[in-house]
Amino acid sequence: MSNTCIIPVRKGSERLPKKNYKILEGKSILEIAILKAIESKVFDEIYINTDDELLEKVSEEYGIKFHHRDVNLANSDATSDQVVFDFFNTFNCSNLFWLNTVSPLQTIEDIQNFVRTSKKQDWKSGVSYSPSYVHSFHENTPINFEWSGGFAKTQDLKPIDCLNYAMMGWSSSMIPKLKDGQLFDENTTLVESSRWSNYLLKTQEDFEIIKLLYKNLYKEK
Repeated sequence: MSNTCIIPVRKGSERLPKKNYKILEGKSILEIAILKAIESKVFDEIYINTDDELLEKVSEEYGIKFHHRDVNLANSDATSDQVVFDFFNTFNCSNLFWLNTVSPLQTIEDIQNFVRTSKKQDWKSGVSYSPSYVHSFHENTPINFEWSGGFAKTQDLKPIDCLNYAMMGWSSSMIPKLKDGQLFDENTTLVESSRWSNYLLKTQEDFEIIKLLYKNLYKEK
């Protein structure tokens, strides 16, 4: 079973323009993702998946592959299932993994652990998450605690599992569902990742926080 990694990049990101081109300690957000994919040593092929033809030079520089997706798959209306189905429909691969650039602090160990789950015989798809020990509500109704009997300590709570999408993956058996617009299903494997994966790059404020954290992590290494 071959493992193929895509690193999707849209040049027209809206909330934080050009977020994948922003620099952390001398490397762009995209380059950080590429290096982690390479250093994880769990992928047979790595692709930049983008509507920006200029990034082909980046793929050549790092010795990885390049997929120039259709512009209709790079606008704000395009969905993840469409991007994944397009890739499966264009290339022959057994397992396809999406390494998300918006999680630049996720660790190489997170990536390796995620891909290891695909070795299970019944694996069809997966998505990363992190547990959160917080008092949680849905429509003003407590989810993981009760009002009566004393206010529960956070360490005693059942954690809320929050998807962070730092890593996602699909086997080729998911192609029919992807074609119908379904990204995951009830058999999707939830893979716990480190807390670093939860720092998502969506806004300029996010970038300033991530920049400080990344700088300290970079110094430690």
